[in-house]
Amino acid sequence: MSTIDKVAKNTGVLLVGNLLFRLISLVVVIYLAKYLGVDDFGKYNFVFAYIAFFGIVIDFGLSEILVREMSRDTESMAKMLGNAYIIKIILSVFSILLSISLISLMDYPVDTTTYVYLISFTLLFISFSDNCRSVYQTTLKMEYDIIAKLISKIVSASLIFFIIAMHGTLYQLMLVFLFSEVLKALLNYFFVKRFVRVKFEIDLTLWKHLFKEALPIAFSSVFLIIYHRIDVLMLSIMIGDNAVGLYSAAYKLCEPLGLVPYAIVISLFPVMSRAFTSSKDTLIKYYEMGFKFLVILMLPITVGTALIADRIILLIYDQSFAGSIVALEILIWSVFLVSVNLSLTSLLTSINKQRLNTLSMGVCVVANILLNYLVIPKYSYYGASITTVVTELILLFMSLYFVSTNLVTPGIFRIFVKPMLACLLMAMPVYYLNNFVSINLFLIVISGALTYGVALVVLRIFSSEETKTIRRVLKI
Repeated sequence: MSTIDKVAKNTGVLLVGNLLFRLISLVVVIYLAKYLGVDDFGKYNFVFAYIAFFGIVIDFGLSEILVREMSRDTESMAKMLGNAYIIKIILSVFSILLSISLISLMDYPVDTTTYVYLISFTLLFISFSDNCRSVYQTTLKMEYDIIAKLISKIVSASLIFFIIAMHGTLYQLMLVFLFSEVLKALLNYFFVKRFVRVKFEIDLTLWKHLFKEALPIAFSSVFLIIYHRIDVLMLSIMIGDNAVGLYSAAYKLCEPLGLVPYAIVISLFPVMSRAFTSSKDTLIKYYEMGFKFLVILMLPITVGTALIADRIILLIYDQSFAGSIVALEILIWSVFLVSVNLSLTSLLTSINKQRLNTLSMGVCVVANILLNYLVIPKYSYYGASITTVVTELILLFMSLYFVSTNLVTPGIFRIFVKPMLACLLMAMPVYYLNNFVSINLFLIVISGALTYGVALVVLRIFSSEETKTIRRVLKI
């Protein structure tokens, strides 16, 4: 099987598997939001936003570096993985203790503090699963990661629906989330043995190398989490649980859309890392292909969602979440920007320029915190939504500059022209049907998708090679 075929297969598996995973997650979130109400839903989202900050510590940028290093030297995979396990156990214990200590010092209600205590222990099991995912990503066998995720998600979803039916408590729901991570870690333990027998040979020289290479990514991750999660914490502190609930209701609908760029980038990253050491032309070819597919897939989703945000919110939630409509109209644009930025930052890491990502993230963090501090008191979650989009724009411009100065690539702006024209043609019937015709939402979506598809064909947006790649993915 050729490299292109392997990437196509891996991408196809990731797309299908993550689509199922995200759909289950979305259904769970919808039922949780309706069951808990705006305020408790805000509390639920605060807990996981808080824990996300400590997820940075357990990884420390090691996962991405592991994939890069193991892709370049598969013979050392067992040794690298064994050392990574030991490192992450140490980091996990430190993260759990730090999470519990800090929340105890903050002025939050007893129930919120208790939830944080409980969910903190998921960090240990998440770190183990992350190591296993690095092996799957290196070997282009991400189907095993998908299987583990789906099984644990289906089990946890079933338990959550049972608790809701029995009118259970938020504490019981938190216990389910902890159990889910334990189950996923156990499944990954059995799966990863198919590919590597871990060698627990402590190599301090390797530790030094991994930490040195991972440090810029760790800082980037800190910055990334801050400007993706600090808004929830600031809303919680400055406004309250209600604002967090309305903001999170829109944000949670945007999150599943990230599976497309995730699938493409995670499949291309090890291939681009290998190509960097052998052929720059091949590297550019793989990158531009992935970038083009990202734009073609994500731009219509963004435009379409912005146009029908009111229908989506009121269909999925209820009138009490009507305040989330404007938030969704704004936040959906960050989904497209995140997709493009993920592609650019991954490219920089593959050519050993991850330190530039750290610089970009640092600038974005400062901008995000300052903007949130200025706009949240007056505009609440609307201001937080705008800040998220502005921050992604800053990252986009900086990443484009760094890519253009460190890698000679043909102008990627030309890739946007035809998809933008196709989206303009798609937007016309969608806007008209949504605002002037009483018609089912799903019919609006179908009409928009058909219009966009026809426009792509008429504009001849795909080359013959790209058409063959699409067929390979669809056959999987």
